[in-house]
Amino acid sequence: MAIDANVLLNLYRYNDDTTKDLIGVLQMIGDRLWVPHQAIREFWRNRMSVLTSRETAASQAITAFAKQRRATEDAIRQWAKATAIDAALRDEWIEKAKNVYGELEDAVRLSAPAVPAVRGGARDEPVLVKLEALLAGKVGAEPDLDSWQDGIKEGNRRAVAKEPPGYLDAEKVASDLQEGAAGDYLVWSQIMSESARRGLDVLLITGDEKEDWWWRHRSDFLGPRTELVTELKKMCGRQLYLMRPVDVLRRASVLQIHVRSESVDDAARVSREAQAKPLWSADGVAQLLERLDVEGWEQADVIRAAARSGGTIDRQAVYEIAQYNDDRMLRGFTRPAARITRDLQAEGVVADGVQPALAPIYQGSVKAAAFRIPVEMVAILADDETSDDGTD
Repeated sequence: MAIDANVLLNLYRYNDDTTKDLIGVLQMIGDRLWVPHQAIREFWRNRMSVLTSRETAASQAITAFAKQRRATEDAIRQWAKATAIDAALRDEWIEKAKNVYGELEDAVRLSAPAVPAVRGGARDEPVLVKLEALLAGKVGAEPDLDSWQDGIKEGNRRAVAKEPPGYLDAEKVASDLQEGAAGDYLVWSQIMSESARRGLDVLLITGDEKEDWWWRHRSDFLGPRTELVTELKKMCGRQLYLMRPVDVLRRASVLQIHVRSESVDDAARVSREAQAKPLWSADGVAQLLERLDVEGWEQADVIRAAARSGGTIDRQAVYEIAQYNDDRMLRGFTRPAARITRDLQAEGVVADGVQPALAPIYQGSVKAAAFRIPVEMVAILADDETSDDGTD
């Protein structure tokens, strides 16, 4: 049984009882449990982001309450002025509004999950302590340099060619990640190697619910992609099975271990949240473009032009807008927008998990043929242009 980075990271997204129950189930697997080296790399790389997202969600809610409180108070003042309401009554209502939003803010602060005080890998961090015991001797060896580079090359090729797994991460080809879009393939190739070494079938527990791993019908998870089943059978002569953490908890009785029904519900909640992608807000888009403009990045104008053309802008149009020479490469073109997005997420302005502000589109080449912006960003910028034109 193999587990991926999402399973490990979800231990920070669950409540304490769910984390305890899932680790209890994984402990029952014993020596059959195994983690690809790439999964551990991704866990350490993304752990801090998941931890801070718990704080960010509370911060975003509190920021929204503050804005709504000010808007409510302004509305009361304007209404009182227009209708000649007594000042004492006006102030009484304003005070009530302050109290309501104050209660909401207090509720968010009290119910926000506790974030470990030490985040650098300290031995007293609860999840890390449990994982150290659980995974001792169960992590795959780091691949040698040649194997690592070959895996990156093949993974990025698959992302461009839309071959599973991992092609839905194609925008990472031009990212700052050392492996680009090859992360999922590296996990997969390491799993296949371990299956061949042990001569065993593979049950992969994964928190990744995208269609480049799963054979899905609407919201139903029917099993692994047939291409992956075929590949493992061809390469290792073995069978592939996929399960999500919520499925593992539901079937824990097979291992004669009791799991709370509330833990199953909590894991299902995280699963739903993973499928319901957060959206860009008008404020987030405005601040992204403002910071790109202030820093002098041409990506702001490219995003605006993409919005005017329905969400996609081709490679040639990017060169024209940015006034690039023909010999200029576009590798790294999305990095300024990605960096500012991360800054805005850390500040609680943009939700974690939003679609990239600029994502490359590949069509059978390692060069981006076009760039895409999120659908909601198109609508937001279209509304802005309508307002600027003074039309309804």
